[in-house]
Amino acid sequence: MSPMATDRETKKEREDWQRILREEDEVSFNALVEPYIGALNRAARHYLNYYVGQGHIPQDAITVEDVVGETLVRAWNFRSSRPETMPIRAWLLATLYRVVRSMVMQERAYRRENAISLDEPIPINPQEQATQEHFWEWYQWDDQLDWQDVIPNEVPVDYEVSLYDSEATAALDPDTYHVLMMHDEFEMSLPDVAFTMNRAVNEVAELLDMARADLRERLAGGATDGAIDHPAPPRERN
Repeated sequence: MSPMATDRETKKEREDWQRILREEDEVSFNALVEPYIGALNRAARHYLNYYVGQGHIPQDAITVEDVVGETLVRAWNFRSSRPETMPIRAWLLATLYRVVRSMVMQERAYRRENAISLDEPIPINPQEQATQEHFWEWYQWDDQLDWQDVIPNEVPVDYEVSLYDSEATAALDPDTYHVLMMHDEFEMSLPDVAFTMNRAVNEVAELLDMARADLRERLAGGATDGAIDHPAPPRERN
């Protein structure tokens, strides 16, 4: 199934969205996003497994419910900033990606700086949250860009393994891992992935090519000892 087919919105959905924005109707918002909860749960589970597997966060430090719940809160709070060209499903997955990154970075920073019991809850820092509004801005691409120039060099291939269960996939660095998962696994379009990661579309296309080439090499036996590399934790872009 193509990304555009997966994320195509109906006329009713567009009309419902405009009404939600006009009337600030949270009940209708929850009803509109409800069909996508399953996809959000699946994405959250895969992303958390990736960061746990790389040792960036402890097991169960962040739960799927935490991520999806925060994603829906953020989606509602930032509903007016949803890009008009971004389908609801892709926008929710994009918001979830940003929530995961934010939670992982906060978890790592808190445990590193405080070195306290893992059982204690992580405090909420309203001042820090208030200074991170830029985190929810979306990349605006060049309308004059010729999309033929930024199509990835390689078409998706049958990797013969589940992307999210593969040790080869887990060995990718965070950026290439997320580009691969969003585009090839969750079927988000290339422009939507660029929106999500605040990158230029041609840069995302290059990352996707790198991810596919790396994964293909690893699955072909490129990883000599079978050990999983440990990529660096996620970082905020300047």
